[in-house]
Amino acid sequence: MKGHILVFFCCCLLSGCAQERIVDRIKIIQSIGTDIEGETIKMSASYPTYNNASGKQSKPMLTAKSQTISGSLKTLAAESSQPIELGHLRTWVISEKFARKALAEVADIINSDSIKSSNATLVITKQNASSIIAETLKNPPFFLSELVEQNMDHGNTPKTNYHTFINQYFGEGQDVYLPAIKKDQGLLHMDGIVVFKGDKLKLWLTNKEGLYIKLLKDKALTGQYDFTTEQKEKYSLVIWHGKRKIAIAQNGKAAISLILTIELREYPKKINILKKHDLHEVKKQIEEKFGSEIKKMLVHLQKNNVDPIGFGEQYRRQHRKYSENGFYDEIYPNLDFEVKMEIIIIHSGVGH
Repeated sequence: MKGHILVFFCCCLLSGCAQERIVDRIKIIQSIGTDIEGETIKMSASYPTYNNASGKQSKPMLTAKSQTISGSLKTLAAESSQPIELGHLRTWVISEKFARKALAEVADIINSDSIKSSNATLVITKQNASSIIAETLKNPPFFLSELVEQNMDHGNTPKTNYHTFINQYFGEGQDVYLPAIKKDQGLLHMDGIVVFKGDKLKLWLTNKEGLYIKLLKDKALTGQYDFTTEQKEKYSLVIWHGKRKIAIAQNGKAAISLILTIELREYPKKINILKKHDLHEVKKQIEEKFGSEIKKMLVHLQKNNVDPIGFGEQYRRQHRKYSENGFYDEIYPNLDFEVKMEIIIIHSGVGH
């Protein structure tokens, strides 16, 4: 009996200490966008609200300006008629202009836990971030975050979030990459990835190059791949899963092995995929094209002295003697990439 009374007393204490957060009395920020205008930082934030009478949802946007990111966030709260909640933030869009000037400040803000949402994604755009946020207001709630997540899960965008960003920015043996987005004719879609060296923006890679980064980094090897041969023959395929192995020898050779299970969606009409000879030729063409393009991208990254794949981290795990400066000054510029591809075709589509 005494035990029941004690439990009841503890529950009362816990309920009394809980902070009441009624959904329709706070602004739960879903997405924020950050631009820079001269020396001023402009912050835009979207949030859903509910009309109790009609049951319909509206999605207004808050805007604020300050000299710092923290100041902009405080101004957002000051200009809101209700408390704002950043704990459920899912997407932070930053403009390219802002990223070139203030990526270090973004990293410090996230690392200091000022924006408490470890699963949120940092996204970059060549356009104004505020225009991206404004465009999301025309769509259902969580549209922007679901667009990014869908492309990470099934498309060609490598997975990343706040945790990944902080690990890349402050860690050794790898460089930061961020997914990019753009608005085109009223539609939002992913626009490749951006690679940084420290806080310096170095490269803007295409969606296809984003896929190569994904295949060399992510746990889930998925995506879509289209290419045209020298004979103008078009192929389209979906990557369902795969295996990857990367080994860096002390002699300066980086051996990369990729085994991908794919489904052919489109291929030349003259090919009969049921014939063993034709199937072998298709596999050979895809393997050669895929392998050569991945190696071409790796050389491009190498020449620009950026390492979004994390070869430095890979080398550190495989060799006891490691110095980040030594690796990127002496070893990385001279790495010889060897890419071996194996394609497994499980079944073909009907669009051929």
